[in-house]
Amino acid sequence: MKKTMFALLAGVLAMGAAQAQTVSANAADAPHFYVGAGIGAVKDSVSGDRDRTWKIFGGYEFDQNWGVEAGYSHLGKTGFYVPGTTDYTAAHIKSSSFYAAAKYKYALSERTSVYGKLGLSHGEYKYSSQAPGWNFKESNNGVYAAVGVDAKLTERVSLYAEYERNGKAARNGPENRIFGAGVKFGF
Repeated sequence: MKKTMFALLAGVLAMGAAQAQTVSANAADAPHFYVGAGIGAVKDSVSGDRDRTWKIFGGYEFDQNWGVEAGYSHLGKTGFYVPGTTDYTAAHIKSSSFYAAAKYKYALSERTSVYGKLGLSHGEYKYSSQAPGWNFKESNNGVYAAVGVDAKLTERVSLYAEYERNGKAARNGPENRIFGAGVKFGF
């Protein structure tokens, strides 16, 4: 399964690299790197509450349509009950996710675009508790997918809003669906 997912991602990235050969003469559409940061909300599967999340990312746009992106998302920290205790915060889960994805962008107007991303995600979940005195970590790999809208403020600064699905969710803790928004800087 993992080999198939890596082969799929490699194929998508190869298509993007081939597409990069048809670069537009417009400076805004020329190949360039970008970085960004955002905040969002993720639902806690234990309490049902919405928790804040944040992410940082970077990418490379080959042309006006194709690019690649990688990032890190902090999915939050939640508490849950441990058998033999009555305290909701007796144990904690810290969740995070790394992703790498191919990105396709379609311009709706001169300043507004919609996009989709497809790639791989690696989730890490760190469980800890003081009461029973245990610490352990689990991780998983899965498909990363996102859709969003990008609004240019200047030629190199834009705001975005997106819906992401980060691989598989932890058994307890934050779900893998994130609604987020942020800013992106090109250079």
